[in-house]
Amino acid sequence: MFVACGFNSIGIQSAGGAGMALAQWIDGGEPPFDLWDVDIRRMMPCQNTKRYLEERARESLGLLYADHFPYRQFASARGLRRSPLHDGLARQGACFGETAGWERANWFAPPGVEPKYEYSWQRQNWFDYSAAEHHAAREGVGLFDLSSFGKILVQGRDAQDVLQRLCANDIAVEPGRIVYTPWLNERGGIEADVTVARLGDDRFLVVTAGACVVRNLAWLQRHTPDDAHCFSLDVSVSEAVIAVMGPRSRELLQTLTPNDLGNEAFPFSTVQHIEIGMAPVRAHRISYVGELGWELYVSSDMAAYVHEQLVAAGDAVGLVHCGLHALDSLRIEKAFRHFGHDITDEDHVLEAGLGFTVKLDKPAGRFGDSFGFDAVRQKKADGLKRRLLQFRLRDPKPLLYHNEPIRRNGEIVGHLTSGNYGHWLGGAIGLGYVHSEPGQSAAALLDADWQIEVAGQRVATDASLKPLYDPSADKTRT
Repeated sequence: MFVACGFNSIGIQSAGGAGMALAQWIDGGEPPFDLWDVDIRRMMPCQNTKRYLEERARESLGLLYADHFPYRQFASARGLRRSPLHDGLARQGACFGETAGWERANWFAPPGVEPKYEYSWQRQNWFDYSAAEHHAAREGVGLFDLSSFGKILVQGRDAQDVLQRLCANDIAVEPGRIVYTPWLNERGGIEADVTVARLGDDRFLVVTAGACVVRNLAWLQRHTPDDAHCFSLDVSVSEAVIAVMGPRSRELLQTLTPNDLGNEAFPFSTVQHIEIGMAPVRAHRISYVGELGWELYVSSDMAAYVHEQLVAAGDAVGLVHCGLHALDSLRIEKAFRHFGHDITDEDHVLEAGLGFTVKLDKPAGRFGDSFGFDAVRQKKADGLKRRLLQFRLRDPKPLLYHNEPIRRNGEIVGHLTSGNYGHWLGGAIGLGYVHSEPGQSAAALLDADWQIEVAGQRVATDASLKPLYDPSADKTRT
């Protein structure tokens, strides 16, 4: 089914472009360019009820010509999907935002402060609170509720071969390993950005952003051959995910479990079943903040208990609850990409700097070579025309959000795809694609006067192809 509707009074001016894009999509099997902002797969089934649509459509249309403040949250159709930790986080001062119907803690207000947004184009009222959360994850230990993660269980005799065709990375690993991988289209663009945890010989868990689970499940099911013994199921709500991140995360968790969390016993990018108090937990040693840490996958009925155990033991090590705004600033400091902003189906995996995830030499599975590999080989031969760089403003006062123009020696060469404030790095930070000549070396590209336009003012910036924070990734692996 293909859908083109709901233009909210701009249908006449959009009709030509929408018709062209839809026709090319139907004919070619893929959108001709990034259409995620209007892709029906970005919506969850629960967002299709009459009352939800009535409330949200009224507000969204009403805000069309209002100030589009950064981080503005919808006020309508709220409270629909709640993590098992929701009430506990509210007691800790959480200010919630909404994504894909999920109520998610974006930041935490200290005692005596109302957890409410005060919107502006400058530093908003939560800026300092989020900065404290950021530093807690860098210096001590922070707790993030990531229960809104999309989780797709893939199982069957042919599960490995089906996933091997979709994944650019090699997922033919031993049970208990986690593999970070994009899913590519035939242009080499990125259709999905996921981790794949091998839970058994014929069982895999695909973890993705909460807003992408419908999209990714549809892509997976569409590309599962009819004769494959492979079954995929959205299991997102069956488990909560509590991320414990920071240099003291091992110290905290070790007080609650009899299992050995040492680096040799529990290395990075692995999965193990452990105990937290009385609760069985599946622990994934993986990090989206760039620090030592674990994501704890807990049956939804036991999640509140595990949270209580962590909070009680956390006093001794200074545990801090952290929100999604802090998670965003932490991941941009580490130059981790975010699907829908830094990487889309229009962005080539090599130009996105994710070539390390593409294993061209892996053996083809039963259903053939991986999608996009021909386009990757062609891009290697032709050279890169764009590169994704990381930036840090030298002036600590301005803020970055996204779409700010990037200038190289005075000429606009791109725009930011993500922006936030790097509290550890001491300035606003961002990611963005810039024009690059095929065959141009990294040194030649970076050897320039770089500036980013902020509210019409050109601000000097540092530019890097490597993460400005912990470029060797030692912190996550020790």
